[in-house]
Amino acid sequence: MKKIVTTSLLLISLLSANVELNKPLANVTLSGDSGYYSGKEWNSNMLNGKTTMLMYVDPDEKSKGENFKPYIEKMEKELDFNKFQIVVVLNTGSTWKPKLLIKKLMKDKLKKYPKRVYVFDNNSILAKKWGLKNDEYNVVLINKNVEPIYVHSGKWTKAEMEKFFNLVKDNVK
Repeated sequence: MKKIVTTSLLLISLLSANVELNKPLANVTLSGDSGYYSGKEWNSNMLNGKTTMLMYVDPDEKSKGENFKPYIEKMEKELDFNKFQIVVVLNTGSTWKPKLLIKKLMKDKLKKYPKRVYVFDNNSILAKKWGLKNDEYNVVLINKNVEPIYVHSGKWTKAEMEKFFNLVKDNVK
């Protein structure tokens, strides 16, 4: 029964986005009006060498991840950030909200969650290049070789959160 549930979760996860699992992600650079919160250029090469939880979020859809927050905070407390990282990419290209307002609201997040890396994608580049869903709350678990090993879009169920958390722990060794 457990295998059936796990297989079903993987199939649902695969159907929710077009990201190719276990194949290296194309290198992407976000620069100009996109990039790190600080304004510097961001390159996906920085994902190499660490297990990464990449959250690609349309700011209009952030509520879909509210029940996932305790798991994220648990990862921040329990995992070695020399081997693991959390990258939050705000897909500001898919929202009606003004980018200046979003950037201002991010100041509190930076203080509250200093281990997370915040990046802006003002042109939905990752949606186009990596096959992530636009206008959605996406989470991609990426291994040390920059290969996605799990993809989820939308709201989280308890079973999905548990599976994801265990998968992260198994890959951060």
